[in-house]
Amino acid sequence: MMIPVNLPAEIHFGRGIRSRLVKALPPGPVLFIAGKHSRSRIETEVIPLLEGREFRLFSDVSPEPPLEEVEQARELGREIGAVSVVGWGGGSAIDVAKSVAVLLPCPGTVSDYFYGRRSIPGKGAFFAALPTTAGTGAELTANAVLRDPATDIKQSLRGGDMLADIALIDPDLVRDCPPSVTAASGFDALTQAVESFLSRKATPVSRLLAGQAAEKLFFHLPRAFEGVPAEFDPVTEGSMLGAAAFGQSGLGAVHGLAHPIGSILHVPHGVCCAILLPEVLRWNLEAARDSFTELAGQLGCVSPEELIDRIETLRKTLHLPENFREYGLAPQHYPFILANCRSGSMKCNPRALSDAEISKLLERVS
Repeated sequence: MMIPVNLPAEIHFGRGIRSRLVKALPPGPVLFIAGKHSRSRIETEVIPLLEGREFRLFSDVSPEPPLEEVEQARELGREIGAVSVVGWGGGSAIDVAKSVAVLLPCPGTVSDYFYGRRSIPGKGAFFAALPTTAGTGAELTANAVLRDPATDIKQSLRGGDMLADIALIDPDLVRDCPPSVTAASGFDALTQAVESFLSRKATPVSRLLAGQAAEKLFFHLPRAFEGVPAEFDPVTEGSMLGAAAFGQSGLGAVHGLAHPIGSILHVPHGVCCAILLPEVLRWNLEAARDSFTELAGQLGCVSPEELIDRIETLRKTLHLPENFREYGLAPQHYPFILANCRSGSMKCNPRALSDAEISKLLERVS
């Protein structure tokens, strides 16, 4: 049996591993794309090592990056003839960077590729990814989640050539996160691990990785949220393993629903995952009890029902909401959500949901 595994060419994990970045880059101009909290580290730790090499730094990437931001960053890279693009930050910064890297040599607009009017023809610039949150797993995946403000559509730009050439995953960078970001991004990572484990497309390899990821996140995230330095190593490793897993297996209905809900209501993605995960897991019990029972046992629970209860307890411990009440989710939003949730993630969910069943689920979390 052949099991394909799609991952970056090089993955390096460990404290201080970011110091390998400059030597890994090919000769030529570099475009850095960063979150607002990463700019100072790049300026002090990396730029002095470039030894006169031309560069530009595009920072303050938006939490839900719009297409226009990718266009602006791509134009900056073209101005200097960038041969390397470095994404340093959370999932949004890395998603913008991987989009820019693959689209630098391409004709047309970013919108053309976002809506499928054009196909990504092949490899673009050299791409390096350095995550500063333990959550999205963007550093290991071949897609970028972007948003078109004109339509409120939030979806993935995809292509096998979007994988990083090198991912440098350094827990020291993750320790800089405020507790609220640790909580939301960590719950996203946990959701990815759980959905990957239960996915219709799970393989023995992806399930092994997803189970290990879920263990590390489930047991270590509470203490990382409290700011215990040593806990960021297993949480960051869990995020990495979960990303490696779902890159092979796909995800599930939580992510299928989280994208349109997050787009129309501007809810942080990890918060969407925290609200949706228990309800979606209850729905999936009927179709995935055997694998769900296996995962529950791995996480120290006697049944899937106990695991769902403990996930809800973890959500409360991390001060994450249990519904969308503060964001104003209402029936008038359902048509947009229904029209935009039928993604690849939804197709991987172990139990299908009709529009009527999704509407009932949304009512329970409104």
